Amino acid sequence: MSTKNRYEYLKIDFLEDVSPVEAQSTWCVTKGRRESVTIFSSLLPDGSWVYGYAVNWANGRTSVQQPTAALGRFRSQRDAKLYAIGFMLLYLDYFIEDTRIDLRRAEASLLQAELF
Repeated sequence: MSTKNRYEYLKIDFLEDVSPVEAQSTWCVTKGRRESVTIFSSLLPDGSWVYGYAVNWANGRTSVQQPTAALGRFRSQRDAKLYAIGFMLLYLDYFIEDTRIDLRRAEASLLQAELF
């Protein structure tokens, strides 16, 4: 398992205290009967984007993080989403197969959007 997000280069460096913000956009990456992954994103007043997530694991547990600059600030919503997918891919082995497929498809759709 890799321990570094392959999209680390998309983050904007900053040094400041941050608090979570309310999600302005919700992207349901996968919604199965056993497991779901949702990515939240929000535009900050300075024009940068932040992300958060909600994962309902197949084992019944939940992981939730509201959008916050503590996870990183990004130049575009696409960059924030791509970084969030990269974060989820670090834990790919913990997801069920259907979720793994959906995460890879989500990554491909964001990368393909960059081509156009």
